[in-house]
Formats: sequence, C-alpha cells, structure tokens
Amino acid sequence: MKASQVGIHVLREMPSDADDLAQAWLVRGGYIHRHAAGIYSFASLMYRVEDKVSRMIADQITRFGGMQVRLPVLQSAEVWQRSGRWAVYEHEKLMFQLHDRKGRMFGLSPTAEEVVTDLGKHFIRSPSQLPLILFQQNHKFRDELRPRSGLLRSREFIMMDAYSFDIDEAGLDVSYQKMSSAYHAIFKKMGFDYIVVQADSGAIGGSASEEFMATSEAGEDTLLYTDNYAANLERAISDVPPGVPAPDGDMEIIDTPDSETIAKVADFVDVSPSAVLKTLVFDLVYQDRTEPIVVLIRGDCDVNAVKLDNHFGAIAAQPSDADTVMNVTGSAPGYVGPIGMKPGAKIIADKSLDGITSLVSGCCEAGRHAVRARPGRDFDMPEMIDVRMARAGEIAPDGNSLMQCKGIEIGHVFKLGTKYSEAFSAGVIDSNQDFKNFLMGCYGIGTTRVLQSIVDQNCDAETGIKWPVSVAPFHVHLIPVKADNPEMMGAAETMAKSLESQGVECLIDDRKGSVGSKLKDSDIIGLPLRVVFGRDLKDGKVEVYNRLTDDKDTKPLADAETWLADYVKAELAAADERCNSVPNPWYE
Repeated sequence: MKASQVGIHVLREMPSDADDLAQAWLVRGGYIHRHAAGIYSFASLMYRVEDKVSRMIADQITRFGGMQVRLPVLQSAEVWQRSGRWAVYEHEKLMFQLHDRKGRMFGLSPTAEEVVTDLGKHFIRSPSQLPLILFQQNHKFRDELRPRSGLLRSREFIMMDAYSFDIDEAGLDVSYQKMSSAYHAIFKKMGFDYIVVQADSGAIGGSASEEFMATSEAGEDTLLYTDNYAANLERAISDVPPGVPAPDGDMEIIDTPDSETIAKVADFVDVSPSAVLKTLVFDLVYQDRTEPIVVLIRGDCDVNAVKLDNHFGAIAAQPSDADTVMNVTGSAPGYVGPIGMKPGAKIIADKSLDGITSLVSGCCEAGRHAVRARPGRDFDMPEMIDVRMARAGEIAPDGNSLMQCKGIEIGHVFKLGTKYSEAFSAGVIDSNQDFKNFLMGCYGIGTTRVLQSIVDQNCDAETGIKWPVSVAPFHVHLIPVKADNPEMMGAAETMAKSLESQGVECLIDDRKGSVGSKLKDSDIIGLPLRVVFGRDLKDGKVEVYNRLTDDKDTKPLADAETWLADYVKAELAAADERCNSVPNPWYE
C-alpha cells in the first residue's frame, strides 16, 4: 500500500483542543478527525487498527462460545419501558430519543439488554438450546453532557456487547467465567497493562460486576487495590481508620461563629475532624419520585453516593440544594445536625460512627454547635450502613493497605440474573414442566476506548505513537528518501512485495517532501518498523529502525528483509502465545 492511497495527513502542531495525550497524537497523526463534540471520523489508518482490534475481539468471544448477531441500533421505547430503564436514561439524559412519523418514540441504543432479551424470548424454546451466548459489534450512542478525552468519552462509539442465557445459577457462573477468560485472552494479545476490579453495576443492574481497567494516569476512574483485592472507588470497601476521640461529658451548645465547614468547626473547638459529626442531605431519585434523606457520617469521611443509591434501590443519589436542606432539617447548610432537627426527616448513619461516644455536632442553629454530644443520649442513632468512600492507605478486606492508581475502563462483565428476563417473561419450560426465567449475563468491550487506550500505553510525549505489532495499521514503513528516484522507489516496492507475501504489511511513503519531514511524520504515525532507502542503497544497504525499541542499524537489503519478516512473525507469535495462555477448558 502507498501513502498516496492511504491519505496520510499529519498536523505540524499538536491540536489545541485535545485534553488527552493519546487523543492528541491520534488527531495529529491523521487517524481521527473531530466532526462534532464527541463524534469522530476514522481515517483509513485508524480503520485498519479498528478492524484488527474488532477481529481479535470476535475471534476470542467466538473461541469461548459466543455466536455473532446483529441487533438494531434504533430501539423502541416500549421495550425499554418494560425493563424500567427508559425512565433511568431519561433522568440521566443519556439517550438520544426521537419520534417516527407516526409519533412512536425510539432511542438510539446505548446498550442492548432489552432487545437481546426480546430476541432470546422468541428464539430460545427449549433448555436444550442453552447455554447460549450472543454477541455483536455495533455502534452505540450516549448523549454525554461533556464529551471529552477523544474516544474515551464520546457520543458515538463502537462496542462489543455479548449476552449469555442460562437456565440456572451454575450455568450463569460458567458463562460469566467464559467471557471473563475471553477478555483476558483479548487484552493479553493486545499487550495491555490492565487490572480487573470489582465495580458497580450502574443502570444495567445485576448481582456481580467487574471492570477490566487499562492502567493510565489519563484514566477517569480511580482504582484502589492490593495484591489480592481491587475495586473502583465507587465499590471499594475498607476498614474505618481510627479517629481521635473528643472529651466526654455533658452536652453543651456553644457559639461557633463563621464555622460552617468541618475544618473550621474542628479548629474552633480544638478537636480532630474525626470527632465532628458531618450531616448531609441527599436526594434519592426514583422513577416516579424524589425522596430526601439525611446522612450522618464522621467528619473526616466522605459519602459514597453510589453506595447510598444502591442501598435504597434508587436511580441516583445527589446532594440536595439549599432549599431542600432547609425544608427537611429546618436549618441552612453548614450547621445541620440531628440535634434540633425538624421532626419527620428520614435519617441513616454511616458505620464510621460506630462506637463513638462524643461528637461535635450541628444543632440546626446558624453559628452554633453542640459539643460532647453523645449518640443515643443526646440524639437518636439511626440505622447504620456502609456509605463511606474508601481511601488509599486504608486496610482492604484482605488485610493489606490499599494503593491507588488511575484506569481507563476497556471492558465490563455483569451477572444480570433475571432482571430482564422477568420483565419480558422470557424463559423456558424445564424438565419438571416448570417455567424458568433465563439467568442472563452481559459483557461489554468498548472498542473505540480500546483503540485510544492502546495509544495511551504506547506513546511518548515528545515523538508520537508506538503501535504494537499485533494492532499496528501496517507493520513496516518504507521510506524512499526521494520518491521520484526510480531506484529507491523500485527497491521499496520490491521489498514490500516480498514482505507482504510473508504476511508483513507494508506502507510505502511515496509522498513528495523532505526526508526530515517524512521521518518526523513516521514517528508520529508510529508504525513499529521503518526502512529508509537512501544513499546507502548504492551499496545495497538500507537503514532499519525499530520504533518500539529505538534501535537503528544499517543492513544489506536481503538481511533487512529477513530480519523484518522474522521480527514481525515473532511479535505476532508472542501475541498469540499470550492469548492462548488463557485456558479454555470448556472447548479445548
């Protein structure tokens, strides 16, 4: 393939509107072009990478038992209303919605649980058809409030989504493990540095959920982990660190002017923030209503809103506005506490308060706080649940100290159970003539997120991308110093023909221009290997450069060709070996 056919377009400067290094290199290298906020066109180089990544995903999902299908992107509101998720996505304003000419409501698919459940209901008639795993690779849409970071949070994206159907929990466990193993095979083949973390199921729902996270400082997710435990910040749990106790005694209400924050109160009263009671009001959002709830927690801790809404089965939990705080508690924010609170409020307490006998608390009077307030004596202690945000340095469930890193979500697996099959009355009659709802699993890989995440882990700030051989758009970049020199161009074409016959993909740079600009473009584009046909060609030699190792050497033409072919074959074999190291006991 020649560069003139590919349409290479490398920018001279980094794009000013990129907020992620990998995104910047993809734009500068001419891989992607921003059409609108969160919507990108893929140039031919990027399409080749996408095609390789998609085939890798499809190969492994198929290897572990999946069957590929195609599901509609335009989906009727009716199926989403049956599961109850239409209201969820309307509340979050995440779904692009539209009416047809007859006034019927549709949405552009952000995911496909409802549609595939409806398909399974009509196609699966007997337990003998189970287990069944269906998957597709298709476009998805999310109306992101603030699209950012290029392909990492876009409004149109490509995703592999798979769905398993089983008749019992044991079967679901096997299907779930199959897909988890397929993910490991896929990401190992691509050469990712990644970890698997416990995760929140979010709007999709389900009983178990894990995320495959590419480690990256550019990641949007905070991960807490040890050698034996890992979870994202929304799901992580840890032991409550010991606080500094305050003096016991009779409760007294004192003036605390200009002390509307935990830090100011602690400083004014001369106690640790851990001895101050933090009282917050949240809105629990449901499909048909919003309910306020008061949360009590230790002053040095933060509320995890995801844990809070999960506990109550709400769509979301969000901090209440000042008017709601006043209506619920009788106090303006900053001085709220269980002492003096207007009666009737629904209250819960975090487990961080367990065993504390003396607290500084708001008393619902501006400029005043209660000191030496004792739970159970001076105010009622409500139900205690875990809604605290875990932090790095705290002790994980395995007894080790939590470490923290950033990550990019590239895959997610869920155990859905019967959430959707019950909504659709989808299932089969078992051998006892009893109707059994399908036990379902859901499995997603963000293909476009994978593309940018590969670049994130394989680029540098100074020169450009360094594509791994397994996913590179081409393996070798052949650069004649002078594109109009018949000898140089002829040698490049001859080498390309020979290498391609051995499975090595070549790009011949036949563009006009200086060799310096071509070499700089080559670094930015990031093909793993480069051959320069220059003045040494008269002696039958070429310069060979390995972009991945930064090694450069001058070799005779025949030796260069042999070395290039051997290197590419070895890298592809190594990728296959990493992939095949993941056992597949169900089919092998």
